[in-house]
Amino acid sequence: MEYLLILGLALAALYAWGIGANDMANIIATPIGGGAIRRKHAILLYVTFLVLGALIQGHMVMKTLGKGVVRELDLVGAVAASLAAITWVYVASLLGLPISTSLSATSGVIGVGLAYVVKSGDWSHLNLGVISKIIVSWVASPVLSMFTAMLVYVFLNRLFSTRRQRVVEVLTALAVAWDGYSFGANDVANATGVYVAVVGGTALAHYTLGLGISESLFLALYGAIFIALGGVVMGWRVVDTVGYKITRLDPVGGLTEALSSALVVWLFTTIPYMVFGYGIPISTTYASVAAVFGIGVVKSRSLRRGLNIKLTILIVLSWILTLPVAAILGTLYYFTLYYVTG
Repeated sequence: MEYLLILGLALAALYAWGIGANDMANIIATPIGGGAIRRKHAILLYVTFLVLGALIQGHMVMKTLGKGVVRELDLVGAVAASLAAITWVYVASLLGLPISTSLSATSGVIGVGLAYVVKSGDWSHLNLGVISKIIVSWVASPVLSMFTAMLVYVFLNRLFSTRRQRVVEVLTALAVAWDGYSFGANDVANATGVYVAVVGGTALAHYTLGLGISESLFLALYGAIFIALGGVVMGWRVVDTVGYKITRLDPVGGLTEALSSALVVWLFTTIPYMVFGYGIPISTTYASVAAVFGIGVVKSRSLRRGLNIKLTILIVLSWILTLPVAAILGTLYYFTLYYVTG
């Protein structure tokens, strides 16, 4: 099965690249669109703090995807889940849609779990308690982010005037750094978390690089590098969609989005891990785009004038499709690989 491990690592890199291409916009699009930070500064902060977040807290959500959603995920299942998520995320990226890579990755794992159920007739393969908490987070995170952004935007607009533009720019840089950190802590698991379950101890790092470090740390670094590369090379189309086409932003709007998204993503990564032992793979896309929605409504005091309604509906529909599409793909890929590998 060594060739499957090599294939899995290659798929993890490919998916990490796709995550960067689709999700870099969640961190830097609105601050750039609002004119509060330059692109080169945003990229530098994004890459630096993405890697730090992955290394320091990435294990929290890796545990959830690798050992929480499905109780015993094997290598064939891990590869199938990766293939399912990759297929859907790359299609969405080519269309310029900011879908959820977290939802895609988790749905792919759920699809593999359903394949286990079909094969054995035993529902205990799926950890329904963990899955229910994740699904609740998919609903709660955009709602919380939108209302947080609305409140923060009103507060910051009263606090800052145009004469304090420099203060807004400095705070935006700090917010982008925090947002990048939270993103790395939560989203690196989407690419590499499924492989935590199939290789234990230091075997993976030793096998690939000859290093005696834990598999979680190695996978966090491995995933973060390819997420960063994918964003820098391919992420600008979605950046333009989120930063300029959903609603018109100002510098305070860019700062508000970064703060709201960073807070929500960090809370869902950290607090559930401290309470339940599993970080929740929250959608950073949900948090980011919902914050933009909230800002647009507050600025215009009108839903119709504040948002590009047609684009908003298209994005929401793509979110709704993700769970069934990625889950079905996960099931189909699992059975295909299962019969091919014997």
